Amino acid sequence: MYTINLFESSMHSNHLNNNTYIKLEFDLRVSENIHFSNIMMSDQTLRLQNILDIQVSAKLNSTLLKKVVGEVQPNIRVFNQSSGYREWEWIFDSNDISALERVRSGDLYFTVEVTALVEVRENGNKFIAVTGNQQIKISESDWIRFLQYFGYSTKYGITLPASLLNDKSWIQAYEQLDVARGHMQRGMTYDALRQCLSVIESYTDVGNGRGGPYSPKLWEDFLSDITEQKRDGINGLLTGVSTYLNKVGHHRNSKIKDNGNLPAVPIDQYEAELMIGVSHLVVAYLERLSGGNSNEN
Repeated sequence: MYTINLFESSMHSNHLNNNTYIKLEFDLRVSENIHFSNIMMSDQTLRLQNILDIQVSAKLNSTLLKKVVGEVQPNIRVFNQSSGYREWEWIFDSNDISALERVRSGDLYFTVEVTALVEVRENGNKFIAVTGNQQIKISESDWIRFLQYFGYSTKYGITLPASLLNDKSWIQAYEQLDVARGHMQRGMTYDALRQCLSVIESYTDVGNGRGGPYSPKLWEDFLSDITEQKRDGINGLLTGVSTYLNKVGHHRNSKIKDNGNLPAVPIDQYEAELMIGVSHLVVAYLERLSGGNSNEN
């Protein structure tokens, strides 16, 4: 339950010595939609007589995105118990989601600002404007689940079944590739691919002289309990992705020289983003295999 303290808002008022103190309480419910639910308004002094209008907006707490995101649709009828209205919907469109996904790196934190016009009993009745704000949170897992229902394919994750997006292996893979996504957001494509390769390599014993994760021998111990044919398939997947990340992200072009130096292998932003998505799938699979599921034939 979130609580927003609302104080009188006018050029003559100062909430530090303002005795107009109204409280707005609500829960945040995230599923296929995002709703403000269990909404209540009350005041300590029992002077609140009526609510004539209310406006609600939410801004992301980020220096990279300074604007209202989504549209909260408040309705004063939620305060009338006999009206049948119980919730306010917080509506996002694809532009809102794209903007959030460009800067998101985990849980989402917003500042919700509320402004209301209310009638209070004070030397008769009078109308005053009250305002207040409060920070709220949408967890990363709830947000990803909402995107799945929304049908939106995130920049660094594709539309997949909710059972996979909510799986521990998927979330751990997302966390492990956080540095790679940070490189990508700064346009550092080669660093992003090298970091993906480093994360995949972390599941192996590179000190045994059998090469990097692009070498089939390196995965022998990791995949030893898996049926041979399936092991060959997984080995091809892991070494194939690792070979791309190594040859394109790590090594320079050995066939061409530019002023005596070996140039980087050409790769654009789009290709690098695709490989971060592929790496996410691979790392999620590695997490699954390392978590005791390698005996599944």
